[in-house]
Amino acid sequence: MTRVSEIPSGTSDGVWTVMTHTSTYVLDFEEMTLLRAPGVGRNEDQRWEVSELRRDSEDIPLIGVKQCVVGEPAQFWVTAADDPDVRTWRITTPVVDIERIG
Repeated sequence: MTRVSEIPSGTSDGVWTVMTHTSTYVLDFEEMTLLRAPGVGRNEDQRWEVSELRRDSEDIPLIGVKQCVVGEPAQFWVTAADDPDVRTWRITTPVVDIERIG
């Protein structure tokens, strides 16, 4: 397991965890999925509120990563929950930790 400061935007392999101030994300580039676990690994800073998003704790189709850098909000490009022809962004609270786990 390797901790890094960013996931490069062209990444196309591996399984990664991204911890933000309010949630943990699992990105699987083999399956091209994104899972958000709200509140898991929550940072001690209580100024950040945990929001509920559609399809939390479910794998959703991942198209790619625009930005994922420690200290900045991550931007994930995903397929909409109810229509595979619609694409949308998942923009996170600031990232506090990134780890390649597979």
